Amino acid sequence: MTNEPPDAERIFDEGADRAAYVRAMFGEISGRYDLMNRVMTVGQDLHWRRRAARAVVHAGDTVADLGSGTGDLAFACLEAGAARVVGLDVAGPMLVRARAKGRAISPHAGFGLGDATCLPLPDGSVDVWCSAFMVRNVPDLDRALREALRVLRPGGRLAVLEIPRMDSGFLRPFARFHFQQIVPRLGRLISGHRSAYTYLPLSVDHFLTPREFTAHLVGLGFEVTEVRMLMFGTVAMHIARKPLLGEPRSRMP
Repeated sequence: MTNEPPDAERIFDEGADRAAYVRAMFGEISGRYDLMNRVMTVGQDLHWRRRAARAVVHAGDTVADLGSGTGDLAFACLEAGAARVVGLDVAGPMLVRARAKGRAISPHAGFGLGDATCLPLPDGSVDVWCSAFMVRNVPDLDRALREALRVLRPGGRLAVLEIPRMDSGFLRPFARFHFQQIVPRLGRLISGHRSAYTYLPLSVDHFLTPREFTAHLVGLGFEVTEVRMLMFGTVAMHIARKPLLGEPRSRMP
């Protein structure tokens, strides 16, 4: 029997330790995480990671992959030409699996414990900051994005894949049904974890729409260069850059 965290419904209450919940939950599901990703996205999540990596990685880049999990985005960045990738995550069991993959794939990806809101990296030390399905799990989103801005070199690039809260529209009821009814049942069946995939639709409902997330990035000083919707609008890919020194502050695209 697993030692599961508290019920997902309570983790968004005022005063709840959401960071501890997320850390424990992802540690619990690490063994079935890759399989669940493939099932939930009909095998598309690896393609999205490669697409995000190709959008921001240049040959020879140093990359920080936040919420690296089992390392799929990190390895996509190496495939796109990165010279070195630092994969950071708060869940130790995820990193065990990432390191095991790394031994078979590439020695140029290193994985360690790290919190997106307090990065163990010097100012201006990376060319790319990227994450896949991580930012909606960070209680202090603005602090994490400020850290991204800090560690990026001027002209450095950011890529975020995420499941946003959908704007009103024809597809929204179908997406909500999928996330609220289908995903939790699949999650319990595949992962054996009672609350992890109940948390997923709740985290989406508490996150931002693509336009709101774009505004957050711009408000903190990024230039947003691309916002692309994937899988019938249920997944968003944001691409942005840190302005060069002396460049004017960007506005909403």
